Amino acid sequence: MTSTTSEMRSSRGLFAAEPGAGAFVIFLVLLLAFRLVLLALSDTELYFDEAQYWAWSKQPAFGYYTKPPLLAWVIGLTTGVCGDSPFCARLGAPLLHAASALVAYAIARKLFDRRIAFWTGIVYLTTPGAAVSAMLISTDVPLLFFWTVALLATVHHVERPTWLTGAVIGIAIGLGMNAKYAMVYFVLCFALYCAFEPRLRRLLVHPATLAALAIAALLILPNVLWNAGHGFATFSHTRDNASWDNGRFPNISGMLEFIGTQAVIIGPVPFVALIVALLGRADFGKRAELRLLLFFSIPVFALITLQALIAKANGNWAATAFPAAAIAATAVMVSLKWWRGMVFTLVLSTVTTIAVPLSTVFADRFTSGPIAGEMGKLRGWSTYADNVRRIAAATGIDTVVFCDRGLTAAMLYELRDSGLNIRRYTANPQHPADHFQMTIPWTPSDARPVLIFVTHPYHMSAVETVAATPVETFDAEIYLAKRNGWKSTAYRVD
Repeated sequence: MTSTTSEMRSSRGLFAAEPGAGAFVIFLVLLLAFRLVLLALSDTELYFDEAQYWAWSKQPAFGYYTKPPLLAWVIGLTTGVCGDSPFCARLGAPLLHAASALVAYAIARKLFDRRIAFWTGIVYLTTPGAAVSAMLISTDVPLLFFWTVALLATVHHVERPTWLTGAVIGIAIGLGMNAKYAMVYFVLCFALYCAFEPRLRRLLVHPATLAALAIAALLILPNVLWNAGHGFATFSHTRDNASWDNGRFPNISGMLEFIGTQAVIIGPVPFVALIVALLGRADFGKRAELRLLLFFSIPVFALITLQALIAKANGNWAATAFPAAAIAATAVMVSLKWWRGMVFTLVLSTVTTIAVPLSTVFADRFTSGPIAGEMGKLRGWSTYADNVRRIAAATGIDTVVFCDRGLTAAMLYELRDSGLNIRRYTANPQHPADHFQMTIPWTPSDARPVLIFVTHPYHMSAVETVAATPVETFDAEIYLAKRNGWKSTAYRVD
C-alpha cells in the first residue's frame, strides 16, 4: 500500500508540474533526432505507395491521378537536397510531425495552460499512430500539419477575427487541400462550430472569413484545372474509393473495426477521455474550449464511421480528427487527474515510440507473425528489381512492362538508375485506372520487343492477348506473392 501511495504521489507531482515551452522543445528535438537516426539506419525499402509518390515527385505537376500534388512536392524538396535514398524520400515525415506537434502545443497553450500544452505535445508526438506515421511518408503528414495550423489560426479567429487570421486559415486550408482533399472537413467543422455557437454565427459572413475561403479556393484552383484537363481523375478516384455501391450496408463489423482502429491510433486512454469530453462529463471550467476541439474532431469521426457502416473506411481516413482529439483528450486526462491513465498512456507511448522505428532497423529478423507481415510490405522490392535487371540484360530488351500499379511504382524507384524503359500495361488507354496507365502506358499495339512481368494470376490476360513467350519464372520476394505462394514470370513479346 505504501509503495502504491508513493507511486501515486510521484505521478501527481509529475503531472502537476508546469514545464515551460523550452522543456517541450528539448523533448521534441531529442525525439526527432532519435527518429532521424533510426530512419537512416532502417533496413526497409519504400512501400509501393511511397514509391509512387517518389515517382510523382520526378514529374512536378499540379495534380496526379489519385492525390493532389503537395506530397510529391515535399518529396521532391527532400530528395533534391539529399538524394533518392529511402531516408531522403521519407525525411519530410518526422520533420512535419515535429512541426505539427509544435503547433498542437501552441493550440493547447492558448486554450488551456502550460501544463496541458506540455503533455499535449508529448501525447501528440508519441501516440501509436504517430510512431508509425513518422517513419513513413504519406499524404496524411502534410495534411495534419496544415490542419493544425488552420486550427491554431481559428482559435485566434473566433476570439478576434482579423485579416491576418483569415489569411492564415485560407492558406492552411488551401495548402492542406493540395495535400489531401480531406482538408475540406475543416470547412465543414468550422461551419458547424459557428452555426451551433450563437455568438459566432456572424463570423460565417465576416469579411476575413470570406477572404479565407477565397484564398483557399485560389490555392486549390490549379489542381482543379489539372483535373479538368485529365477527366477529373482524382475526383473520380476519390468517389470510387468510397465504394458506396458495393452492397455491404450495413457493414457493422467494418464500422466496429474502424472505431477500434481509432482507439489504437490515439491510444485507449485518450480515446476514453475523448468520449468523456463528448458526453459532457469533463467539467473543469473549460467547456467552451473543449467544445471547440470537439467540433473539429467529432464530425470527422462521425462521417467516417458512417462511411465504414455504408461500405468501408481505412483507419487513417479520420486522420484530420486527430489533432483536436489529442488536445481535448490530454486536457481531460490532466485536468481530471487521471494519473494512472496518464502513466499507462506514457508507458504505451514510450514502448511504441521506441519499438516501431527500432523494428525497421531489424526488419529482416521478423520471419513470422503480424509484424513480419507488415515488414514484408517494406522489403523484397529490390530483389525483384534485381531479377528484372538480370533478365532484361540477358534478353537485350530494355522496355519492361508491369501489370499493376504497385509493382510499376516500386520498379520505377528500384530501377531508377538502370536505364530501362518502364511501362504500365493497359488494355484501354482511353480509360486509365491509375497514374501510370495515364502517363507511361503500354498497349498491345505499342512498339516491341518488350518484357512483360506477371505475378498475380489475374494479370495473365495481359499476355494471353499477345504472342508472348515465357522467358523465366522466378521467386517473387514481395509480400503479396509470398503470402499467396505466387511466382513471377517474365514473358517476351516480339
